[in-house]
Amino acid sequence: MNLKDMREDFYDKVSTAIAKQYDTIVIEDLNVQGMMQNHHIAKSLSDVSFYSFKQKLLYKAEKYGKNIIEIGRFDPSSKICSRCGNIKHDLKLSDRIYHCDVCGLTIDRDHNASKNIRKIGLIKVGSVRSELTPVEIATSGLYGIYPYRQMSVVEAGSSDALAER
Repeated sequence: MNLKDMREDFYDKVSTAIAKQYDTIVIEDLNVQGMMQNHHIAKSLSDVSFYSFKQKLLYKAEKYGKNIIEIGRFDPSSKICSRCGNIKHDLKLSDRIYHCDVCGLTIDRDHNASKNIRKIGLIKVGSVRSELTPVEIATSGLYGIYPYRQMSVVEAGSSDALAER
């Protein structure tokens, strides 16, 4: 058995296990072509074959009658604190540990992103209700998702806008 066949077998088994165990599966639409431009990770990304795994997962979810929710690639999954919703604008790809300057949460960057992906996906389908109406969420950013989140100075435009809030 060659490496390609072993990878396909592994994806088949993992996608089946996920589809059998969970009723709702949330995935993130990744900009793989853009990520391939980074020569440091391009080889590893091409070896992983995200597209093949996603196709198997979609097929298995449909086969077992499960829901797949795909959040957009521009939904903030990595730069937002999964506890308080603070946005860390200066987060770099090389930062593997997420540390929130507001609430003090220290967590693996990918674990933090996975919590946000789940939360955003479940809100999109209405399984988790926010504290605001859909109109308020649409016009105010992430405040319905993270009820304790405060606007940053950059988002507010000035410190005067923060004082008015």
